[in-house]
Amino acid sequence: LMSSKVQTKELGVKRRKPGRPLAGTMIADRSQVIAAALDLIRSKGPDVTMDEVANAAGVSKPIVYRNLGDKDALVVALSEIFVERLNEVVDRAVAITPHGRASFASAVRATLELIAEERNLFFFVTAGGPGTDTRLVERSSATMIAQFSAMRIADDLDPAPARTWAYATVGAIQITAIMWLRDGDRTCDE
Repeated sequence: LMSSKVQTKELGVKRRKPGRPLAGTMIADRSQVIAAALDLIRSKGPDVTMDEVANAAGVSKPIVYRNLGDKDALVVALSEIFVERLNEVVDRAVAITPHGRASFASAVRATLELIAEERNLFFFVTAGGPGTDTRLVERSSATMIAQFSAMRIADDLDPAPARTWAYATVGAIQITAIMWLRDGDRTCDE
């Protein structure tokens, strides 16, 4: 009897190494894995597994772990995408609204509208866990910090507390959005 290694070589069959994609499939890079995960979460929901992400990307799970990392790394990567989009919609909403309460209301509305649009992604990235990155909280609070600082300066007050108020506001909006989406029967206006 020949060893399976010799038989495979003689028959001209190439064995793939563990973690390699199926024959004829290109190895996915980090951006392709993230794009596949994003599409999967948007269509299937926030409870996706890394096996499902690998399958959606057309690669094995070891390729996903090598190119991206574990699920916490996926949460961070998708959080960056969500926060980038959040900052864009909030900055756009604030830019076309006068300062003060109207500007604040526009920022809250833009946030809630994006969360409603990206419901599954929002639930995926806010599930928490050890991968939660405080830099993302800082980035998502930046516009609110600037707004509150400007309001305090306009009222001749120390702008330093604006940071704390912004974090409290962002946290309150996040919790409100979670409860709002779970109730499922309210509009953004309500």
